[in-house]
Amino acid sequence: MKKELEFVPFQNFPKEELLPVQGLSQRVIAEIKGSGIATRILEFEPETDTSPNGIQIHDFWEELYIIEGSIIDLKLNEEFKKGMVACRPPGMEHGPWISPNGCKIFEVRYYSNHEDLEEAKKELEFVPFTQFAKHDLKPVVGLSQRIIAQDKKTGVATRVLEFEPKTDTSANGIQVHDFWEELYIIEGSIVDLELNEEFKEGMVACRPPGMKHGPWISPNGCKIFEVRYYAK
Repeated sequence: MKKELEFVPFQNFPKEELLPVQGLSQRVIAEIKGSGIATRILEFEPETDTSPNGIQIHDFWEELYIIEGSIIDLKLNEEFKKGMVACRPPGMEHGPWISPNGCKIFEVRYYSNHEDLEEAKKELEFVPFTQFAKHDLKPVVGLSQRIIAQDKKTGVATRVLEFEPKTDTSANGIQVHDFWEELYIIEGSIVDLELNEEFKEGMVACRPPGMKHGPWISPNGCKIFEVRYYAK
């Protein structure tokens, strides 16, 4: 099982080369040992070409956010850039890619306990997260979400959570869920009012079911990419 982790900088994790592709590496944030299932930062040096790996197909889910730079899908002949999000169900083909100027991607891999793909999150290759509608999250004033992909049966969603400056989530109290949450802070910061710690841009977290978190206040606003799921 992936280990509990509240927000820390992703640079805390060592970089590992991913041969045979030259210039491709990863920083593993959380993993299920021996399974290949990991949350990671995937890093492309400029001009990295993943053609030696061919088209990728997995039996697990992948959900992704491009932190910086871009990659070009050599099969689709499309360039995917900073701020784009993707949701790949098991069996979805993707890649290979080349990165003209380098790229960093936050990637969450997992096995879902939901086997009905008709009701599960929908396939989505990279699109800007800003194309999804923003919805207020009452009763907290200044808190909203953009839903990227949602499981129809459980309601659990991948989303971008947005805090306006001075947003205070104390009205929601301490949060505890029966599902997983894995997160990347896109910009800004939040202060955990229980821990009295500030979490900033570039930090990552992995919250197993039952892990307590929050409430928070955001001094200057914050955006967080958040992948929620039920795991096998």
